[in-house]
Amino acid sequence: MDCSVKRPIRLLSTDPKLREQTEYNSRRLAKLGIPVETVLSSLAERLSEPDVRDIAVVLNRCYSEVREAEARVLEELSHAELQSRTLRETLDGFAGALKRYAKADYVRFWFPYKVPSILRRPMSFDRRDDDARALDPRWKAVTIWSVPLEMQGVLQLGFSKKYPWLLRERELLQIAAERSLAAAEKAGLIEQLAASERQVRDMAAKMLETEELERRRISRELHDEAGQSLMFIRLSLEMLEREIADSPILASKVRQTREQSQRAIQEIRRILSALNPEVLERLGLAAAIRQLGTRLRDACASQVEFQIAELPVLPSKTELLVYRLAQEGVNNAAKHAQAKNVKVSLDIADGNLRLTIADDGIGFQQEAGLPQPASYGLAGMRERVALLGGRIEIKSRPQSRKGRGTKIEIELPIGQKEHATNPHSAR
Repeated sequence: MDCSVKRPIRLLSTDPKLREQTEYNSRRLAKLGIPVETVLSSLAERLSEPDVRDIAVVLNRCYSEVREAEARVLEELSHAELQSRTLRETLDGFAGALKRYAKADYVRFWFPYKVPSILRRPMSFDRRDDDARALDPRWKAVTIWSVPLEMQGVLQLGFSKKYPWLLRERELLQIAAERSLAAAEKAGLIEQLAASERQVRDMAAKMLETEELERRRISRELHDEAGQSLMFIRLSLEMLEREIADSPILASKVRQTREQSQRAIQEIRRILSALNPEVLERLGLAAAIRQLGTRLRDACASQVEFQIAELPVLPSKTELLVYRLAQEGVNNAAKHAQAKNVKVSLDIADGNLRLTIADDGIGFQQEAGLPQPASYGLAGMRERVALLGGRIEIKSRPQSRKGRGTKIEIELPIGQKEHATNPHSAR
């Protein structure tokens, strides 16, 4: 057929096969990056104006389809990168998107991989027997597209028939390779950050463990040395007081000294209980927290209200952590916030242990930061909560029409599964 002579007949409307061929070639022209105007200008020299208009409609539609396919695969690459938790998941998502885009039979990322010299540039080749450029010998591929990920890896797509790539296909694969490298770099940074966070958590956990051991050591020494010595002094004073009963003035002085020693003994017992809460081991978490309220009433005249639900059996480290959090929160409320009333609630919901400590103390302006006297205590609470992957929220306000005070809400994950009932929880 001589197309150099303009014909009045509309070619595409009379020949379906020609329309199909026109669509196929239009997509290939789009992938070659040739502008629509250049194609139409060339056709206008050989075809009639109606034929050119018909072909222009097909060209514009096919060019749009090619651009939409490219935009879609780029969007899929972004989605895969955002949704993936590991580099392997990201690369698998990239491979699936590229396979759909190119209609390939095989796709694979070799990463990390020492790239041989023959694959250090993008190439499309027809596979030969024992072709060293084809990295997977199991592929029954005729044509392979290969793109290096710089010197760190290779992306290859395989086709069961001859299908050499065109310009825009190669450019898109190079974009995918660049994004794969960026994803690998980001994944590496995330892994380094996660490793650093694990190291920090391990160090913090070790420090807390060391702190607890030191508390126990000090507790034992106070009990065995200072406590026993004071007990001996008190008994000696009692005996002396009886012996000098006939000397009222001297007996009065001895009695005052004995009473002072008794107060020192009581203070040491309080410190021992704070350092090493034996009640936690003997009676459980609920009883230990209630004992905090008893000591607070004796020491500061603050009233403490408890709402403690029936608790499951918890790991000893978790119980100790919760006890220390409650201890710090209650002490802050009484000593620093000058609270008259403190409310402590402890319950389980949705696999989380929830500890809430609310007071009617002086509060503080959160915009100005944590108050200085309690800042170390609250910072320590944050660190302890972070160790178990929990959440802590501190709400506070000074005197206002709505009242004043501070509220600390803590959530610690303990798992969704059913726990056995703690035999100490009802005590």
